[in-house]
Amino acid sequence: MPILEADISIIIPTYRYRDKVGHAVRSALASGAGEIIVIDDHGRDGTIEMLAQFDDPRLTVIENPVNLGLWENHLAGLSRATRPWIKFIQADDYLAEGGLARFAQAAGDGVSLVSSCAIMIEEDTGARTENYRIAQPWRVSTEELFHLCRRAGWVLGKPSDVLIRADCIARDPELWVTEISSDLVVGLLAATRGDIALLPSGLVVNVNHSGQDVRTQGPGKGLRRTLRSTQALQVRLPEAHRHFAAEWAAICLPRTAHTALAAVYYRQMSLLSVAGVLGRIAGLALPAYADAASRRRVRDARAYRRARHGLPDLDAMLVDYRQGLAVPNRPAGARHVG
Repeated sequence: MPILEADISIIIPTYRYRDKVGHAVRSALASGAGEIIVIDDHGRDGTIEMLAQFDDPRLTVIENPVNLGLWENHLAGLSRATRPWIKFIQADDYLAEGGLARFAQAAGDGVSLVSSCAIMIEEDTGARTENYRIAQPWRVSTEELFHLCRRAGWVLGKPSDVLIRADCIARDPELWVTEISSDLVVGLLAATRGDIALLPSGLVVNVNHSGQDVRTQGPGKGLRRTLRSTQALQVRLPEAHRHFAAEWAAICLPRTAHTALAAVYYRQMSLLSVAGVLGRIAGLALPAYADAASRRRVRDARAYRRARHGLPDLDAMLVDYRQGLAVPNRPAGARHVG
């Protein structure tokens, strides 16, 4: 049965986002969340003083005594949460009206994670985009999620886009460090603990701007994160699902090579260092070529990505997958008929 909004802890990590975090907090307060935790990573930009305007017993504002780092701050907020479900909202994002209620309706017995396709708004232009198309809610298995990720990329999105059962969240500090894509690793681990509910867009808004980590990290850090994230998945994923780590590395290898070249071009890493990291990533992908089923999945995913035009259509992918018609060259937007 669905959970209550009061079963959810909203955590809003922030760092020098005084002019943005207020919108996230107001959207959280407008929901029925049981508690709302804002954790400021020693930004010293007036955020704490600005948040003093909000008077709600559910709201707790914390300032770290020292700067911890992006993912370390997420983990610090998580350690303060007391409810059985966790909803991160990053400080530059916000919940749509009624969004948390719809997350809660999709959660419940046997579900470890709920994800909604976010509406992305460019701060400078107001342009609105989405990462994929999904017209109806789905409840999918871990392997079905892997199928979607192989073809459409990281469909679970940012921490703001998911609701996770608290006891499914890996809390090892080694997984919450700047050198790892913690949202990807922790999200995939949670997805192996139960079913995943996928919801259409309209529940969360991501505001894209030039100060975001994804736009400032640079190719060098991106390459190192790819390596560390793949290493973590190969060790941490349950054995029955560990094949996905190698397959993901193999499917993304062309893009990873492009990132490696960019790291050299922008002089963020030496050619020798890049060659070493890229070689290690390629080595992590090798198991995907040693197994016939994995080779087929990698081949089909690459063919699908090459043939795809427009946004990936998750509804069509799931219909085809469940009917055993996962055709590698079906263009995105071509829906199953029959």
